[in-house]
Amino acid sequence: MPRKNMPVRVGRSVLGAEQLEPRRLLAADLMAAETRAVLRHSEAVAAPAKYWVVSTSRAAHSLSASSATSSPLQRAAAATSSVVNPLPPRIQWNANYGYCGESSFISAGLFYGQYLSQYDTRAIASNNASQNLSSSQLLLGVNDVAAAKAMHLATTPFNTVTQTSTAAFLTWVKSNVIAGHPVVMGVFMNQSRFYGSKNLNAGDAEYDHIVIATGITSSHPLTGPAVYYADDIITFNDNGLWTGTPNGQPQNVFSCSFGTFAATRQQANATTRPVYSLKNGADYGIAITGIIDLSRETVPVRLATSVNAESPGIVNNSTTRPAAKPVTLTVTVSGLKPGVTYNLYRYSSMAAVPDSNINANAAKAAQKWTITTTSGSTYTMTQTINSNEIAVYRAVPVGGP
Repeated sequence: MPRKNMPVRVGRSVLGAEQLEPRRLLAADLMAAETRAVLRHSEAVAAPAKYWVVSTSRAAHSLSASSATSSPLQRAAAATSSVVNPLPPRIQWNANYGYCGESSFISAGLFYGQYLSQYDTRAIASNNASQNLSSSQLLLGVNDVAAAKAMHLATTPFNTVTQTSTAAFLTWVKSNVIAGHPVVMGVFMNQSRFYGSKNLNAGDAEYDHIVIATGITSSHPLTGPAVYYADDIITFNDNGLWTGTPNGQPQNVFSCSFGTFAATRQQANATTRPVYSLKNGADYGIAITGIIDLSRETVPVRLATSVNAESPGIVNNSTTRPAAKPVTLTVTVSGLKPGVTYNLYRYSSMAAVPDSNINANAAKAAQKWTITTTSGSTYTMTQTINSNEIAVYRAVPVGGP
């Protein structure tokens, strides 16, 4: 639901026209605030942290910190169930108010077989408005549903009108992650830790930053209808915004318990709080549930990229697309039946992508491959493109419409 009088959001914080780099904290500051450990795909690793289990894209290192011996994360360390959707972290551009919403949608798109740059994602979300306008950003509750539709992605937005509690929101997130859906959501940034602000009211009243939820770990079975448990653990990618690590590198992946995630604006900015918090109240989120496939004919396609960042990034206040570099896509088609022949199509523009009758619209594709497997259910190939290209893949049986 679009909100009126939308404040200027710097892809991470409301700072007007001035754009600041996150404050890099000393290792001692971090040690006093939280412990870093790895949240693995199959289990939550025990860590003596009050709020967080944190994973980095590089080799993890642990820091010691004093805490209660029975924190929610420690109790969840012996978790019986875990769902982690394979959504590798990506690094956003921080210029032009930040591309956190765009990067989150790119991650979700890769999960469903399509690649595009941050520049093109913003152009789609803003109907080709200038990239340096605050109103051009891809924002939750503003233009997220329309942007997803233009990218041929099916969505389910969270209803902030009828559901106004954090527990309801986290239950909704949990249900979608368990179903295998990327969930894009808004979070508070700790303004004191990012920018050294002493104003507890600093930041936006709704959310400062957009991240993508990727995993749920629980000491309760993850079957049947989703249920809120305070000791459940949510994992999300922050698009590389936080660089307050001892080595100054993006941390990328964060996890915390449901019960400690929510905070008021003032609480979220406290120096003792974690880097990110969820608004205690009505929250904004959208689940990307798949591609738009009106004929229900496609089989899953997933992409992986050889790099997780677009470099160089766009220049602040610029509308000029950065120079392109090669990126190699690993294309994996699944759900195949041995002996059945499939057509794999690639489209080079979003306007060319059909939402139904894909074989009948074969002329719209820039490339086509024929796939037949004798065993197994997957097919993998690689293709190198330029980072400023659009590459959308769809796979259907040759006998499909």
